[in-house]
Amino acid sequence: MTTRTPFLAILLIYLLLAVGYSLSIPLGEAPDEADHYAYIVYLGQNRRLPEGPTVTQGKHPPLYHAAAAALTAWTGLDFSFLRSNPDALPLGPGKPPNFFVHTTLEDFPWRGGALAMRLARFLSILLGAVTVWSAWRLGSEVAPHRPAIGLIAAGFLAGLPGFLFISGSVNNDNAAAAFGSLALVLCAATLARGLSWRRSAVLGLCLGLGLLSKVGVVALWPLAALAVGGAWWLEEQPRRSPLVVLGQLGLIWGLALAVAAAWLLRNWRLYGDPLGWALVRATVDLRQAPLTLADVGWLLRGFHTSFWGRFAAAGQVVSPPWLFTVAALFTAALIPGGVWYVSGGRAAPAGRRATFYLQLTLLAAAPLLAFLSVVRYSAVALGTDQVRLMFPAVAALAVWFAIGAVGTSEWVRRRRRSSRLSDVNDGRLAAGWIAGMALFGLATLLAVVRPGFAPPQPVAIQASAQAALARFGDLELLAVELPAESMAVGQPVPARLLWRAASSPADDLRPALRLVHQDGWLAAEWNHSPAGGRHSTDHWRAGEVYADDYLVMPSPVAPGRYAVAVAVRPFGGAWIEPVTAQPRLSADPSSPETPFVVVGTVELR
Repeated sequence: MTTRTPFLAILLIYLLLAVGYSLSIPLGEAPDEADHYAYIVYLGQNRRLPEGPTVTQGKHPPLYHAAAAALTAWTGLDFSFLRSNPDALPLGPGKPPNFFVHTTLEDFPWRGGALAMRLARFLSILLGAVTVWSAWRLGSEVAPHRPAIGLIAAGFLAGLPGFLFISGSVNNDNAAAAFGSLALVLCAATLARGLSWRRSAVLGLCLGLGLLSKVGVVALWPLAALAVGGAWWLEEQPRRSPLVVLGQLGLIWGLALAVAAAWLLRNWRLYGDPLGWALVRATVDLRQAPLTLADVGWLLRGFHTSFWGRFAAAGQVVSPPWLFTVAALFTAALIPGGVWYVSGGRAAPAGRRATFYLQLTLLAAAPLLAFLSVVRYSAVALGTDQVRLMFPAVAALAVWFAIGAVGTSEWVRRRRRSSRLSDVNDGRLAAGWIAGMALFGLATLLAVVRPGFAPPQPVAIQASAQAALARFGDLELLAVELPAESMAVGQPVPARLLWRAASSPADDLRPALRLVHQDGWLAAEWNHSPAGGRHSTDHWRAGEVYADDYLVMPSPVAPGRYAVAVAVRPFGGAWIEPVTAQPRLSADPSSPETPFVVVGTVELR
């Protein structure tokens, strides 16, 4: 069974899906993406590493961010296109999923900072392709007699929504995944082919570059000892001197340390330890209580959901719950087949069974060490329930899924009393798996990701004939919906405004709603982008009407009648002078007449 052509098809599937996820997820809407971009901007503009906690992702090693800065510095690396959405936090039901208001500054053809972030995402996609290739090669090294395992492992990652989501975003976990996966391939090759100074040198470089990408890759460093020691033990008698093992390990770890030495020594000088834990603690939400078994369960649940279908900056765009149940049952169903396969006599030819089981030990140790590393980090930091933190070992996880698939298929054939194993059977299994994962990744993109970030639909009303209450430049206020009855003191006040684009606005316009007590003091004000920031006004077409909802809490809380007033200004600009027959807000203490137009009243009792 040839694998090169099928793998190229898998790679094409991955690239198409990763680009689709990257284009469908607005800029800044992946975990820590804006902060990672800020690190890139700092490096590109200052040509040096930041000191202290001002650049929050500056706690990370710089390789990924420096590469992205070198790739994008010519764009100008501006930050003006990223505009925070005040309606996004705190998270909760009914909240918009976007942490940022996405304006025409991000539209194609990309320019400035938006182009820089798109290029950085392209770098991530390429690193993800390296990880997919590594999964294929790792499976091929572990089971050269069953090439379907490598193809299934690569196909699994190529359609896995959690992997595609991160691969299409600005995040150094992509570099950690690439270098960690390459290191695993080299370790498996060392066990299969014997000790090689050249291979050990490349392994040392991969481990060092992995550390310069993300500290979590250090969890894989002990696997070099397993690979080198195992390869030495597998040598035919008489074995070479044990000093060879020490020399190989010295080369691997020595090169890895040499690659990262400048960054490690800098951390020691600035923060008192090579990994800069003092800086890490200053830039994360610290855990206030000891880690418990319940917290470990929380980690595993978060890994499961983010693996199969949890998206957005804080995972607030989520696949339906039934999908996670199906994914769990699917995973559990593969385990018996995998166990049956690796424990059976036909899992590997007789001459390489010892090699095979050492490689399986490698495959098991990689995710275990990565998980223990995350648990250790979770004892310090909150918000670690994201499977991307396991990405240095993601290729090993993919190979385990492939082993489970092949083992289950073979077990089924045996139960049907068909002991015949052939390239045709393996080819069909691999093709079906690859097609299934591709369809799964595409369906999640179309049914979950794109709708999750889709803008709201215009309100279908007969707005063309309706007179406006007020006009603020290109925006017309058509109607205001306020509580008809008096409300109890302490309740937040709901309000809905209907805005119409008189013409296609060129600016990112921001309405503000105020509550002013009958005694003249300002009780509440909320400024935001209409419709929860999900569709900036510079995307509106002439005549379109959008609903704009508010929920504001008067402070201090007091009974009385409150005037509800509205004004509009461009983002970062001055208030727009309204055209209206409605009264102005004359109770504002700063001016007898303001750009705020009174549109109604509410009463609290």
